[in-house]
Amino acid sequence: MDLPRVVFFGRTGADALAFFNLDLADWRGHRVLDCPGGPGSFTALARAAGVESVAADPLYTLSLPELERRCRDDVAFTMERLALSPTLRPDFDQDRFRQGKMEALEAFLADRREHPQAYRAAALPCLPFEAASFDLVLSGHLLFCYAPIADGGLSEQPDFDLDWHRRALAELLRVSRQEVRIYPAHTIERHPRVHPWVEPLLAGLPPGWQGQLEPTTYDEGFEGETPMLRLRRHIAPSPSGPEAH
Repeated sequence: MDLPRVVFFGRTGADALAFFNLDLADWRGHRVLDCPGGPGSFTALARAAGVESVAADPLYTLSLPELERRCRDDVAFTMERLALSPTLRPDFDQDRFRQGKMEALEAFLADRREHPQAYRAAALPCLPFEAASFDLVLSGHLLFCYAPIADGGLSEQPDFDLDWHRRALAELLRVSRQEVRIYPAHTIERHPRVHPWVEPLLAGLPPGWQGQLEPTTYDEGFEGETPMLRLRRHIAPSPSGPEAH
């Protein structure tokens, strides 16, 4: 499947827990960034579990009615593409997939209305946060996912090339004190493989960081393993680190 732009729809908080291999009890009392957050319900779920969660997305500049309209349009557009795509298994429940997007949207709209301060308009690879300002940073369905089609992604445009991935990953690492988790770390195809850019990105990690792939149980309709990339900091950040961009 190919997409001409980054689509604006979210996953439910339960989906996010599955593809990030995340137990919120481990992060209670900590600060978590979800980037890009999209119209997903993870931030609301995390807050209810006692986790201070912030979501960042460039489209958060839009009003709630505009965000809802954009999400509904993008879900309809993507479902049309999926219906014609040979990427998914024949038994994959596309109706349930769409329902999950609508459930996430409703929870997102309610939480954004009640907690607008938890949703920051921002885009990789330049975030408006101080260095090491989050304990855990999550990034779902952007890196690797929107790499050019020829490189195993969905994008019809060359915007999210390897150089962009290097800059985006460096920024995610900059704002994290402890961990960064990225999903997917595989190609977007019927039989996925580890994305070819994982190796060069791991080879270029800054001092103090180590990364590894972890299997997940999340079902995106593919056949085969769908790993998550987990990066951990093994050297504590300096208390006088650089300020935000």
